[in-house]
Amino acid sequence: MYRRILFNVLLPVLIAGAVIAPAAIAQQAEYMIGAGDVLAVSVWRHADLDRNVVVRTNGHITFPPVGELMAQGMTPTTLGRELTQRLRDYTRETNQVTVTMVQFNSRGIFLTGQIAMPGRYSFERVPDMLQVMSEAGGPLPTADLSSVSVIRQTATGPEVISVDLGAYMRGEGAVTLPELRPGDTIEFPATYGGGMTDSGIVYVLGEVHRPGAYQLAEGMDLLQVLALAGGTTREAKLTDVVVVMNAGESQVAANVDLTRIASDGTGHPFRLSAGDRIVVPLEGSSIGDVLLTGVGSLLNASTSVLQGYFLYRTVD
Repeated sequence: MYRRILFNVLLPVLIAGAVIAPAAIAQQAEYMIGAGDVLAVSVWRHADLDRNVVVRTNGHITFPPVGELMAQGMTPTTLGRELTQRLRDYTRETNQVTVTMVQFNSRGIFLTGQIAMPGRYSFERVPDMLQVMSEAGGPLPTADLSSVSVIRQTATGPEVISVDLGAYMRGEGAVTLPELRPGDTIEFPATYGGGMTDSGIVYVLGEVHRPGAYQLAEGMDLLQVLALAGGTTREAKLTDVVVVMNAGESQVAANVDLTRIASDGTGHPFRLSAGDRIVVPLEGSSIGDVLLTGVGSLLNASTSVLQGYFLYRTVD
């Protein structure tokens, strides 16, 4: 009897909550457009102007006949109003422009390594690590969940956050998951260490002519390894090369300014160790974008050696 009364009391509350919840969600702050996002622009009664546009790294879009327009930091609604106002100068009539989101690429998370479907995943609101992992099909049996890494680019340089995801999932201790941020890369290493590291291999990714895995001779520095990879391309951002290094049970990342090292008397050689990963970024790109660009060449470089251990195997 008591349960029936309680149910009758709570049921209207639950129903009301189900009705109110969508309204509350709608009142949340509207999405802010960022670099890399894809937008659909539709002009009422002017189907010839309808198109998808990409927000470039400088935050601008190109929309004929308006031309260049800053979109980053605006909401789809405010951007639609701005385009409506600017179109009046060209069409001399009242137009209605609607902007909708197609891809939320500015809030992408990159998953690499021993995960079922590695690649970039975009979200309107970035979820937690378990949800992102679920979106990618979950970890492979070969994944070492005790040493998952989150690689994050900060104002002071790259940061590597080590996460014992296995202990968290088992409910052991006081393990917490870091709050993910747009642009983070989550790396799922293989369960077996050794192998690649013991054989003296370093990885070179990004804006080099021959991305791949290279044998590290004793005493070799960063410039010598990059020379093995054919040198950097003209599009490389030489002032912000990232080297991810093993430091015991954790990992650290460092920004390296190649221009200083290459200049006589202004820098010192950056010595490498087995297992280091070198990421040469493209001007205006993120670490994850570079990983996505360089993966094909790296797989072709040494498929047999990298099988089961390749930490940066990503596809979009």
